[in-house]
Amino acid sequence: MIAIPNDIEPRTAIGTEESSGVEVLESGHGRWSYFFALLFLITYYIRPQDWVPGMAGFNIVRPIILLWGGALVSEGLHSPLPGIFSTAHDWAMLIFFGYVVWTAPGEAGAGMGMFSLAVFYYLTTQSLTSWNKLWKYLRVWNWLLITLAVFGVLQTLGLDITNGREITEFGKGRLALGTWTCNNANALGHTVVAGIPLSYILFFWRGSGTARFVLFPAAMVGVMTCAWHTQSKGAYLVGAMLLVLAFVIGHPKWIQLIVLTVVLTAGVGALSFLPRMESMGSLRSEEGVMGRLMAWELARTACENNATGLGWRQFHAWITVRDGMRWIVEDKSTHSSYVQIFADLGKPGMCLWLLVLLTSLRGVLFYRARDDMQERCRRSVLLIITAYMVSSWMINREYHTEYYLIAAMAAAFHRLATVTNRQPVAAEAASEEPPRPELAWQLPSAVETEWMVHGPANSPSHEWLRIEWKDIIAACVGTWAVLQIWDYVLKHL
Repeated sequence: MIAIPNDIEPRTAIGTEESSGVEVLESGHGRWSYFFALLFLITYYIRPQDWVPGMAGFNIVRPIILLWGGALVSEGLHSPLPGIFSTAHDWAMLIFFGYVVWTAPGEAGAGMGMFSLAVFYYLTTQSLTSWNKLWKYLRVWNWLLITLAVFGVLQTLGLDITNGREITEFGKGRLALGTWTCNNANALGHTVVAGIPLSYILFFWRGSGTARFVLFPAAMVGVMTCAWHTQSKGAYLVGAMLLVLAFVIGHPKWIQLIVLTVVLTAGVGALSFLPRMESMGSLRSEEGVMGRLMAWELARTACENNATGLGWRQFHAWITVRDGMRWIVEDKSTHSSYVQIFADLGKPGMCLWLLVLLTSLRGVLFYRARDDMQERCRRSVLLIITAYMVSSWMINREYHTEYYLIAAMAAAFHRLATVTNRQPVAAEAASEEPPRPELAWQLPSAVETEWMVHGPANSPSHEWLRIEWKDIIAACVGTWAVLQIWDYVLKHL
């Protein structure tokens, strides 16, 4: 179990029945399954099998999965909501899995490939069984992003821990690591920039003096330095958007006005001084952008000619490029999860892929936290989902484990929130503590938002556990919006 330093614990009481509204599990319940959930997360981001001598080619994930599953079987399922399929997220993931296998040319291959990814989702969901575990899980996630940034910064200083210097040199000095998930500058940049708003929420927001004035500045320096050296234009834009999101939403109007004014004036001007940002006004003239647009056009044709797409991982954009005095044909990446999903799985597949993400957002957006720890979890999960959805326009992570881990975190959050909402509100009103002021960045709760819930207001039966027509409509509208953005870029860029 990973220890949490006392200097960055939330200031309010957390992990108790009064503060969380959920009965705290005994320390021994789910201990090993939670340990393997953390170990799997660490393995996914750090990937020692890619750069540690002697581990090359070793499948470290399979033993972790087997031990993880064994721990869950031996310890039993301790999720707040019993069962594997207890929320809309669980059913959306199952339907998406079935669709991918059904439309794939080789059902067995796609089934095994998707099965392992879906297993990550269900194992993680069943392991994050309390608010305290979810909060620690999010903190470990953030520390892993900071660690990757430190690896990148150390490489620029001559200490190449992950053996990524050759990749950086091949990319004309754009920083990359020697791991599968960050083996190009764009992937590294988009990965680490999520650590900027997460560090603000987990360190600075209502944190201790040490967290605010030591950990938070150190994290910012490491992440921003690493992102700077990646020279990723998309990562710069995503990082700026997430930072504005963390500081604007839910704050008083006068603070929002000041922040937006600064962003639209000095902020926009500052972006132009970042590496490679001076070419933003003439993107079509860049060779990399031209190749990407050609791949997008080929994917658009494939989408129009195949109602259910070409199949899982089947689309490849073969384009002809000039190499010196000769022409060669190469497989050009789409650099967009949305475009790749459309080409592989068609409009129905995009709708189902978005359904998983939108159900994840819905469960987080409309929950009213009862203490600081729950609010930290809510904000952090929301930022991670947003970062993934925005970055997916610029990098290919449609089939990465990250997608399933994000959905699992959101599903675990919703399970905890559902059980918390079942607790009688009168018990909180009887507390001797005075009511606390509303938290910053507070969106409407499920109780206040009638279209999100069943039954009359303030009814204890306000629960959303199955996919509803509202979710399907939202996914369809999202699919239409993606197509409109895609066509607009092809026409006007």
